[in-house]
Amino acid sequence: IYTTISFSEHLYVLVAVAVQMSIFVWLFYKWEALSQKKTGLAGSAGQRDADGMIRYPTMIKKYLLRFGIVHLVSYWTIGPLFYQIAGYADALQEMEVFEMWRDLESIPSVLLVFFGQVFRGPVIALLLLPFYEAYIGKKRGWLLLFLLMFGLTALGSPIFLPEFILFEGTLMEFLKGLIIGIPEIVTQMLVFSAIFFWWQRRSAR
Repeated sequence: IYTTISFSEHLYVLVAVAVQMSIFVWLFYKWEALSQKKTGLAGSAGQRDADGMIRYPTMIKKYLLRFGIVHLVSYWTIGPLFYQIAGYADALQEMEVFEMWRDLESIPSVLLVFFGQVFRGPVIALLLLPFYEAYIGKKRGWLLLFLLMFGLTALGSPIFLPEFILFEGTLMEFLKGLIIGIPEIVTQMLVFSAIFFWWQRRSAR
C-alpha cells in the first residue's frame, strides 16, 4: 500500500517470508509437541478459565466487526495526528528508507492507505484468532494483546530486525529513524488493545 515497488517484487518478499515462517513454525511446533509429550502437558489447553470466561468468540462476525471498527478508528485518529506533530513530511523528503514510498499527500494515496485498513483489520483479526484464549480471560489481557500485536506486526516485520542489525551511519541517525514511526505504532496499538479488549471482554461475559 505504501510503496511503489512492483507486484513481482512484493511477491518475492511474500514468498521469502512465507518460507522462513513455515520452517520456523514447523520446527517450533515439533519441538513444543515433543516437550509437552515428555512432560505430560499435551491436551491441557482445553480447560476453561476459573471465572467462566468464554475462551473463544462465539460470534465470529461480531468479533471481526469489533476488531475492524476499533482498528479503523484508532488508525484514522492516531495516524494523521502523528503525521502532523512528528515531522513525517520532512522525513519523507530526507530519509532514504522513504525513497520508494508513495506521495502520502496526494488524494489517491491517502484514500488507498486509509481505506485499505478496512480490509486489513479483519485480516489481522483472523490471524490473531488462535491467540484469543491467551489474553481475553486475563486481568491484564489488554497488555498481552498489545505485546502480541507489536511483536508480530512491528518486531516481526521483514525489515525491522535487518534495519536494526545492519544500519549504516551514526547512532543518532538510527535513533532518529526510530522516532519516525515507532511512537505512532506503539500509541496506536496501545489505544487499540485497551479499547478492543474492554469491548470484547464485556461481550464475552
